[in-house]
Amino acid sequence: MGNRQSIGVGGKEAPGFTRLSSDSLGKQAFAQYIDLACRSQGGRIVDVSDEFFATADNLLAPGDAVSKPNTYTENGAWMDGWETRRHNPNHDWVIIKLGFAGSIAGFDIDTGHFNGNQAPVAAIDACFVDEETLKQGGNIDFPWEEILPKVDLGPAAKHFFLFDVPTGVCNFVRLRIFPDGGVGRLRVYGAVRPVWPLTAGKQLLDLAFVGNGGRVVACSDQHYTPASNLTLPGRGQNMGDGWETKRSRVASHCDWSIIRLGNAGRLEKCEIDTHHYKGNYPESVELDACYSILDDPSTDPECAWFQILPRQKMSAHQQHHFSLDLRDRVFTHVRMTIYPDGGVMRLRVYGRPVFDEDLAAAGKLGACLFE
Repeated sequence: MGNRQSIGVGGKEAPGFTRLSSDSLGKQAFAQYIDLACRSQGGRIVDVSDEFFATADNLLAPGDAVSKPNTYTENGAWMDGWETRRHNPNHDWVIIKLGFAGSIAGFDIDTGHFNGNQAPVAAIDACFVDEETLKQGGNIDFPWEEILPKVDLGPAAKHFFLFDVPTGVCNFVRLRIFPDGGVGRLRVYGAVRPVWPLTAGKQLLDLAFVGNGGRVVACSDQHYTPASNLTLPGRGQNMGDGWETKRSRVASHCDWSIIRLGNAGRLEKCEIDTHHYKGNYPESVELDACYSILDDPSTDPECAWFQILPRQKMSAHQQHHFSLDLRDRVFTHVRMTIYPDGGVMRLRVYGRPVFDEDLAAAGKLGACLFE
């Protein structure tokens, strides 16, 4: 058995939390985080106590739950969510492996379209299981710690819970519902916390990738689909999996998005993928980079940006590969500017991570972004 790691905060058994009173407050509170459990991030169901009416895998679907009135399966009404049998004398549960290990900032327990059959009470546990233990296979003795105690749930509503302090690193969560019923979606909001190998500084890694801690911190427009899609795994199944802005009607217009890299690094090459964008791809794209201790350097008018990729012509439905300029400089953020507007599926930025001790030796501020 591998070493166990507590995911508690400050020696407490569970972090304090605030129940947010509206959807708008919830969206605002979690805007800087990603859904660690989402299927598109690699989240998956490991085990479940019961899923008689609707499968637990629905909990991890990227979009909101949908309704199909008067539609039935052989077991009952069709529901977009997880629904268990009635009359459980104890409780039901589902175990989820997060797509990426990370610290959890809070949850949205969304009862979707469950009204009269929603789970009335829920609680959530979490834990970290190391790779050595996972590779051994067999039954895992999960070292669960309760991080969200029992909370009441209402029908057909989102329920946002924000922790006072994010948890330590975890890679599994367990949703418990009392005594039974349905939940439409479970969003596990947090920040990816990758474990860098000792040789990471010598490897060429995609520092913009969400799995390496990269995340979008600002953008000019995301009318159709969010800029956060740029850093996701894979190439996407359709246009809904990329970043697309509205049509511009102003001369010399451009749109932009800023990615905070998973770690400071020296950048060498990039890939700009317009997969699925055939009549709505940008005419051209350029990249700039900066070194900043801020989460979002667009708020700093004195931030110095350096061009690492001059404006390049784009083509439809294609991966575009480029070498980058200023390879000797260390950067923490990359800004992609698209002309005049349109859609990009993925942005990959390959570089060699530079850690605190390396920057200190060079007389610069540390740039590990996980402090």
